[in-house]
Parts: sequence; C-alpha cells; structure tokens
Amino acid sequence: MHTREGGGLWTRRSARSSVAPRAGLALVAALVAGACAKSPSPPPGGGPSGAPSAPALLPGANVLFITVDTLRADRLGPYGFDRPISPALDRLAAEAVVFDEAQSSTSWTLPALATLMTSHPTSTHGAWDFESPLDESYTTLAEILASNGYDTAAVASHVFLGREFGLAQGFTHFDDDLVQQIELSHLAVTSDAVTERGVRFVERKAAARAAGVDDTPWFLWLHYFDPHHTYFAHTDFPFGDSEEDRYLSEIAFTDRAIGRVLDTLRATGSEADTIVVFTADHGEEFGDHGGLYHGLTLHREVVRVPLIVRVPGVAARREAAAVGIGDVLGTVLEVVGVEPRNELSGRSLVPALKGEPLDDAPVIAELRRTVDARFDALLVGPWKLIRDRGEAGTLELYERLVDPTETLDVAHRHPGTVLELAESLDALVQQAEVAGSGFGRQRRGVGADMAQALEALGYVDGVAPSPADGASGEPDGEPDGDLDGNGAGDGR
Repeated sequence: MHTREGGGLWTRRSARSSVAPRAGLALVAALVAGACAKSPSPPPGGGPSGAPSAPALLPGANVLFITVDTLRADRLGPYGFDRPISPALDRLAAEAVVFDEAQSSTSWTLPALATLMTSHPTSTHGAWDFESPLDESYTTLAEILASNGYDTAAVASHVFLGREFGLAQGFTHFDDDLVQQIELSHLAVTSDAVTERGVRFVERKAAARAAGVDDTPWFLWLHYFDPHHTYFAHTDFPFGDSEEDRYLSEIAFTDRAIGRVLDTLRATGSEADTIVVFTADHGEEFGDHGGLYHGLTLHREVVRVPLIVRVPGVAARREAAAVGIGDVLGTVLEVVGVEPRNELSGRSLVPALKGEPLDDAPVIAELRRTVDARFDALLVGPWKLIRDRGEAGTLELYERLVDPTETLDVAHRHPGTVLELAESLDALVQQAEVAGSGFGRQRRGVGADMAQALEALGYVDGVAPSPADGASGEPDGEPDGDLDGNGAGDGR
C-alpha cells in the first residue's frame, strides 16, 4: 500500500499558494523542452524521413516480436525475481540488452499495443477503448516492413488483437483463430498453440531459405495471453495456491512455450540473422496500491514492462535510463536499415544497443476509463507524476529513484515540482493530441454480440476485466493449429 504525506490527496488548487524550491527542475525542464521540440508531424502520405544517419546494425535481418499480456517486469528473473520462473527469458537476457526501466503507454492492452506498433502515444493514435480501433491511416511496423520486402505474420491470442481493432494492418499472414470466440480468448490456455504456430512459421521459412526458393526476410509477432486473469495453476509449475501464485504458474508456463520458439531459431540456423524483441503490453497489480489487476491506475506495477532486445553481434548489457514502448518501432527500423514512412513519436534506442550512454527523456502514460475518468502520468528524471484529470484533479508525486515502488506520495513536500511537472505533462499531451489531428479516427459500436461478450468478461468502457468469481483450476488437453490452422487452444 502507498501512503501520502500531509494527510490527504494533493490537488492543483491546494498548491498554487505554496512556494517551494525547485531543485533539479532545470534539467527536467530541458528534457521536456527537448521532447516537445521534436514535435512529431505524422500525417499519412508523407515521404521517407531521409537517409539513415548511421549504418544498420543488422541490415535485412528477420524480426521476432514476442509480447506477453499482463506481465510484470519484477516477476521475471532478469528483473530480480528470486523464484525459478523464467529460465528461457533468463537465457535470452544473458545474450541481450535489458532495459531496466521500460514503461508502457497505458495499463491495458489495446492502446498499449497500438503504441508499440505505431510509436505514437494514446493521445496521438486515439485507440482509447474497444469502440475506437486503430485507424487505417496510421502506419504500423508491419506495414513499413512489408513495404520493404518483408514477409509479415502474426499470431493473436487476445480479442483486442482481432482484425476489427486495427492491429492486423500490414500483416500478410494474420492468424486470429484463437480470438474468433471472445470467451475462449480469455478462458483458453493458448501459449502452446501460439508457439506451435510460430515454430511452424520459422521452420517453413528456414526450409525455404535452405532450399534456395525463398530468401525473403520476415517479421513474426507472437502475442501470449495466459498470464492474464483468470489465472490457472499448471501442474508442472506448482508455485502455490494463492491467486498470485497461479499468476506465477502462468508466467512459467508461458516462458516454457517461448523457450521452444527461441530453441527453434537456433535449431534452424535462423538465430544469427534474427533480432528478438521481448516485451509486454502492461503489468498487473496485486494490492500494491490497494487494487487488483490492471486498467485502473498508472502506478509502476501496471506500467513498468520488461524490454529485452537481442541483436546478433551486440554485446549483452543493461540500460538504466527510462524508455517507452513507443521507442521500440524506431529501434527495430534502425537495426535492420529500414526508413520510416512518416515521422515517429518514439526515439531509437540503438545507442544503448551500441553500448553508448542513453540520454534521459520524458515518458508519458495515459488511461481513459470513461469519458469522465481519465488519468495521465509523466516519468522524467528522478520524478514520476500521476494526475487524475477528473473533477478531483488530484496529483501524486513519487521520487522514483529512492522509492521505486511508489509507496510514498511526496506531492506536499514538493509543490513547486508538482506544478512544473503538471505543466510539462500538459505540453506533452497537447503535442500528442495535435500530432493525432492529422489522422483519421474511427468511433464505432462493437456490435451487440461482441458488446455482450465483452461485458460478460467485465470490460466496461475499455477497462480491464473484473475477476470471475471462483474461477480456478488446471488446464488439460493439447493445442492444435498453426498460422493456417483452426485450433483454438485448450479450455481454461
């Protein structure tokens, strides 16, 4: 649980009469000013941004994207978790650059993955809820790579990755069999099915290359869903009986499935020319700030995500600077030597891959639970500000370097800092909104059947589902299907 100094929630109104030192804010102001000066201008139809400023690290490499739903970074071995939960990811991290402070753009799936695929924050891409899919006017990573000769494929295991939500843009092969029935996408064990389809794709591409019939580079996106509530205990991973123990069991089960994909890269000889990007859409809360699950706050446990990038020939290291998932797209493009079609909102993290110091930069997160319930956050320098944009107008301030779990709200101690950070956050969000004005936006109903199914799962106005009472158990059966298959995975 977190506490607040001063006996109550801090509001913007309560601080305007206060004066406090602003130590260190000159640096923060400079960082925010630099980010605002970047001012992305991404209306569709623009030309390439120009010649690469530096040679690609691995030109024309394959790209394997692995994302896991609802995965807290601090529940993985590479991020300090002390239980044997993630041996496959431990091995990957030992050969990769591990970003210690990667932040999601929100705390639930659709807007986070839209950011990952476009580089843009939520106020730019506009995919706020399940009635606001990603508009086709936005250019995705898959579209950019496909236009540069890549074979693009994805295996979706979450309803929000279905075609109707806009994330299939640019994929030649888009396997969403696992989400054709919404209930099954939440109540099926799908990690093995996702892996089986991914393995078959990699094996097929490797065989075609070995036979000299197809040397096309590929982009494969695998999204794993099992750590999302409802959690189930897997007999091979008995962590305990509590809900969080079952969550850990789901992570371990998913890690094993991911390990099979990574092993296939090595076995087929694909590893040497494939970059691997591993991350998550958001984390999960287990009472850290008095709540459960995700999609309700922007605290660290739900927005900090793992980010592990392995590039053959690049030395393993750790990077401590804060980064956002919107930085991934530009990083991948620079590594493989492909130019973006439009201006990107994120930055490239290639300097970190080269072992160079990574400049600090502000990272924002946004959450809109309903029209009247909207939150945003700014992480910059030693600070993190969380703001409630509703009528209450509350602001929380955390010293993230000395209080990484955000347990002590120090807004009352630093009212001047709060005001300056709030102004900076306003500027960054406004910049994002202006950037999004050049795109089309969709606002549509989801249809009676889907709306009923989403409501039954607890989704209301695009927020995370509430737990199903009494849902627990163990899976059985075997997954079936590949990128062209029809299997829907085990029952949960």
